[in-house]
Amino acid sequence: MASDGGGVPSPPVLIGLTFVSGMVDAATYLGIAQVFTSNMTGNLLIVGFAAAGTQPFSIIASLVSVVGFLVGAALGGQLTARVGDLRRRLIAGMSVEFAMNALTALESVLLPIAAPAARYPLIATLALSMGVRNAVIRPLKIPDIVTTTMTGTLTKLGADPFIPGPDRSRLGRCAAQIAALVAGACAAGLVLRHTGLTTTLVVMAAIVAALTATYILTSARP
Repeated sequence: MASDGGGVPSPPVLIGLTFVSGMVDAATYLGIAQVFTSNMTGNLLIVGFAAAGTQPFSIIASLVSVVGFLVGAALGGQLTARVGDLRRRLIAGMSVEFAMNALTALESVLLPIAAPAARYPLIATLALSMGVRNAVIRPLKIPDIVTTTMTGTLTKLGADPFIPGPDRSRLGRCAAQIAALVAGACAAGLVLRHTGLTTTLVVMAAIVAALTATYILTSARP
């Protein structure tokens, strides 16, 4: 599971982050409110559903997620601009994601989340963490690795086998990305059902911590 050259995370680390993305959206949608905090395409649709008065969607919860994501993306952009060293930047970004997941777990214990308004801080912190991650990962421009949305990945998987030219050897990576997102959502759904929201958030934080440690160890310069 070594890091690729130049500090770029290895595909297994990035696919692990994709697994976490599935967990994040499952935890938010199933355990907090009917919104997404990782997949902003889906969340923007939910904003539209909520604006039309469709139940049980909340326009406030949806907008909290969008704004939290934008704030996180702005912070990630500042991090990208100010920290030139790729390895340090990614470690910082992943550390922020771990901290935000851990903070959300703490919020789920301290706040009376049966009340809708008490859920907004959880939505905001998870969305912020995803905004930071996307802003830090995006400049890497790693083929077939996006860690959150899968529309382009599904398009590549369906179309490229019939188009002359594209490297078909990367289709396995596309399939792994899709499988990781689905597996993460399934895992979070199971943990939520059997042990509750706080445990799910703790598991997410632990996985991000493990992925961060793996990246630190495998990207260390000789």
